[in-house]
Amino acid sequence: MHAFRPHHDSWPPPLPDSTGFVAPPVPTPTEALAAFLRAVSRDLEGGLRVTRRALLLLAIAAVCVPAQIVWMGLVRRTFGLPSPWARWFCAAAARACGIRVRPVGRPAGDDVFFISNHLSWTDALILGGQTGAVFVAQDGIARWPVLSFLCRLNDTIFVRRSDRMGVAGQIAAMRERFSRHRRLVLFPEGTCGDGRRLLPFKAPLFAMLTPAPPGAVLQPVVIDCDEAGRELAWLGVETGAANAWRLLARPGTWEVRVHFLEPFSPEETADRKAMAARARAAVAARLSGTLGGRPVL
Repeated sequence: MHAFRPHHDSWPPPLPDSTGFVAPPVPTPTEALAAFLRAVSRDLEGGLRVTRRALLLLAIAAVCVPAQIVWMGLVRRTFGLPSPWARWFCAAAARACGIRVRPVGRPAGDDVFFISNHLSWTDALILGGQTGAVFVAQDGIARWPVLSFLCRLNDTIFVRRSDRMGVAGQIAAMRERFSRHRRLVLFPEGTCGDGRRLLPFKAPLFAMLTPAPPGAVLQPVVIDCDEAGRELAWLGVETGAANAWRLLARPGTWEVRVHFLEPFSPEETADRKAMAARARAAVAARLSGTLGGRPVL
């Protein structure tokens, strides 16, 4: 455990007010390039770091993406073997972004649902590189062309939380993915926090575990960033592009500790609400410990 270093007078520090914030539409390539050039003109050193890291990410993708396509289209269909390329891509991409990942404990084997707190889009790189799992993500990500392509290549499940009529179909999709990959990551808060608090877990996301697939377990996970990482959390008043710039333009590296907690069987709980409550209690307790005993609300 690392010592807590207070940066604010109150605990937890207040979140920015997102009232009235409306994210702009996905920019066209021309608009994105123009915005990038304006940002570079304001911060040349940061722009150079962003460019270096972006080129490194492109180089990693140039190796891993074609290999993933070939593997999924040939090796998996012929022999049924899971692809290692998505995991290698995530691990290498996290390092390219300046993230030093240190596991604490070990991920469970197959047939596991990882239940994690959520700070940023980089969580997928962090957990993907450690577990090789597929993800459940909100459908807004599907509107970003490049990011959507990479997510679909790893069989990401996109859910529309406002579509209550489509819940049955989303549960069926999660069950189908799990039957093929046997490792699935859920971010049950439904949005990003700042690493100092824990939002309520959305019990409907646990519906696919009632009844649970045979032999499946839930493993709570805590993504525990250092203070630099917490300051890079993607909160509700910042676009994805702005957060990516802030993260990639930052000098140096930052550390993330991934705590794999004790797994438990869904059969040990009465229903999906009890599952969500048990997983949240485990995550909250460990997160509080990483914050020097500070309460996690």
